[in-house]
Amino acid sequence: MCGIVGIVHLDPQKPCLKENLLHMRDLMRHRGPDEEGIFLGDQAGLGHRRLSIIDLSSGQQPMCNEDGTLWIVYNGEIYNYRDLYVDLVSRGHTFRSRSDTEVILHMYEEEGEECIRHFNGMFAIAIWDRRSRTLFLARDRMGVKPLYYAMTKEAFLFSSEIKSIVSGEFLSASCNEGALMEYLLYRSISGEVTLYNGVRSLMPAHTMVLRDGKVNIRKYWSSLPAQSAEILEYRAAEEKLHVLIRDSVRLRMVSDVPLGTFCSGGLDSSLVTAMASGMIDGPINTFSVGFQEPEYDESRYARIVSTIYRTNHHEIRVGNEEFAEHLPKMIWHNDEPLNFANSVQIFALSRLTKQYVTVVLTGEGSDELFAGYPRYYIPKVIDRFRRLHVPISWLLKIFSRFSGDHRLKKLLELTDLPIRDVVIGNSGFLKRDFVESLLSRKFELDIRFREDLFDESAKRGVDLIANLSLLDQQTYLVSILNRQDKMSMAASVESRVPFLDYRIVEFANALPASSKQTRLNGKRIVKRIAERYLPREVVYRKKSGFGVPIGKWMAEKKGLGPLLGDCVQSCPSEFFDPSRISNLYTAHRQGREDHSEALWVYLNFTLWLRTINLKIKT
Repeated sequence: MCGIVGIVHLDPQKPCLKENLLHMRDLMRHRGPDEEGIFLGDQAGLGHRRLSIIDLSSGQQPMCNEDGTLWIVYNGEIYNYRDLYVDLVSRGHTFRSRSDTEVILHMYEEEGEECIRHFNGMFAIAIWDRRSRTLFLARDRMGVKPLYYAMTKEAFLFSSEIKSIVSGEFLSASCNEGALMEYLLYRSISGEVTLYNGVRSLMPAHTMVLRDGKVNIRKYWSSLPAQSAEILEYRAAEEKLHVLIRDSVRLRMVSDVPLGTFCSGGLDSSLVTAMASGMIDGPINTFSVGFQEPEYDESRYARIVSTIYRTNHHEIRVGNEEFAEHLPKMIWHNDEPLNFANSVQIFALSRLTKQYVTVVLTGEGSDELFAGYPRYYIPKVIDRFRRLHVPISWLLKIFSRFSGDHRLKKLLELTDLPIRDVVIGNSGFLKRDFVESLLSRKFELDIRFREDLFDESAKRGVDLIANLSLLDQQTYLVSILNRQDKMSMAASVESRVPFLDYRIVEFANALPASSKQTRLNGKRIVKRIAERYLPREVVYRKKSGFGVPIGKWMAEKKGLGPLLGDCVQSCPSEFFDPSRISNLYTAHRQGREDHSEALWVYLNFTLWLRTINLKIKT
């Protein structure tokens, strides 16, 4: 786990300046506090900050091949590198280290751009070929590791974090207004677009080649189920998935430094903890975060799992004031406004974790693969709801006005929309007309990436649940993984996600909906496997979603309340209507209405403008 940066001048006669590269690299010192390195040659420069995980003595980067014609910087882990090492040695390659970095380099020598198909891992890779003056970039299949780039008039830039790209002389930071509405509605931005003008994200499962100032981007893998995918009987599918998850956990426990798990007490992290505990000698370290507010506190379930598997368990509690203190800095680390409040909790937990271990396994990805979110039932329910007689629909709509269940209200808001809009809007948090009423001027909403994903899946004939799952995997989940990476790396901790082994993803996406859902229960097949390891009170407890009491905290006179109040007082009128924001805040603070969703995105965007110190261009 590291931070990588690079500069390639478009003029082949112009050398890369060391001071520019060092400035970009060292803004990410948190990603790699152990070692640092640079390469300067031709018109290119590569920079690297290292968090040492594998081959601590000889895995330094940038690394070159035997004749110095290829140079690599790389962030991540290739979990099957030992098998690839044996294969490459049999083909005649010689190694100076036992690192996965050198395995990537030799595999690129052997197969060029196609080398990427051999790697099981999380990675952002950059290779500079001095012979052809070509830059090769690649990102892992699910987007666990971030990789950003920008093309300016003078140079091509790339980095693990946006701040390195917009901090130097090549590109100044300015808000991409075309992405603002998508963030406000969905709390994240999809596809290759970012909230910065001129900065793009290399999408998951894509490679890029830069040659002679021209960029060629190619997709090398798809999460869509293959037409020839084997359909197994349920029991056989359960057994195969069990084997896949165990093998994925085993692979992700390869480390030359201490390792633990984030064990929140939820199903997925508890299952990972249970499996990992049986694969090492002695107790594993586990970590969880709790709250003073009992309705948000999951720590009891984490302690149940810890007791069963006799882990060395560590807990931390994050209150309102500590949350507010961390929030601006976490937005800086995230590069863009936060999507979820629990990002701050992940940082606090990672800071605790760093005192004991450097690597943690987490439970991300299971919900998106196996239909674990309650909102996954909405498309199915709407399809049935439309068959009801009008009087029943009318009565349900009246009932929803008096119901406190936000899911029912969301269900009825989507009822009359085309099914494509239902699926795409299902992962939204706010209604468009409401958001537009808060703005000082009109901003266009561009969600073509989401619409294209739906259309592509629909053409393949997948059912509604599968379509929603596939859409989430390439939008919502990517933002979750970005959050996990940035918050853990802010504390110099590497996070690994066993559920997102590409073999599990391919298998899950080929499963029928009946293996994932039964009545109103999601993750059916995962729960059946978890029954072998965990008590039923952990496996079948109500999903809590790692929530944070921000609505309550926003109304308090300490911590988040004053921070929000200050942002309301200094409302950025280039974007928001100050009077509307003030009225919203007053209604929430007085307890007349709950506007925590809208105030959360407003607070984040406003702090982002301050923290990143943007020069607003209107």
